Amino acid sequence: MEITYAILFFTSGLVTSKLFSYLVDLGTRTIMMKNTIKDCLTVMASSIQTNIEANEIKYNALEIAERPDKYIEFQKKVDRQQLMVLQKTIIRNFIVSIPPSYNHLVQFDDWDSAMNYLTKHFKRRSHD
Repeated sequence: MEITYAILFFTSGLVTSKLFSYLVDLGTRTIMMKNTIKDCLTVMASSIQTNIEANEIKYNALEIAERPDKYIEFQKKVDRQQLMVLQKTIIRNFIVSIPPSYNHLVQFDDWDSAMNYLTKHFKRRSHD
């Protein structure tokens, strides 16, 4: 009878240990994925901001070169359209690259909602 209790306690301890280990691992992976999503969004936003600043430098250079205002406005329009396409492509490709088991962590579906998500994260972090 004692051997039966020993086997039962050992088995229940083993199952409990495996379950606890699984839950801790699941939580760790979820936290890592959330942090990775936020870090990737930060890099994407930084890249887009660099692109916008480079365009501004280009517009200043065009003004210094005394290009017609119509030409500069046309260039700005083309750059805005290219930037919008780039933003849509970046976010679409990023969302598609998230493993299906972590899709519930993606709380955005376009550039604007991704930047709102990132802004909320930084506001929350600055209050901590």
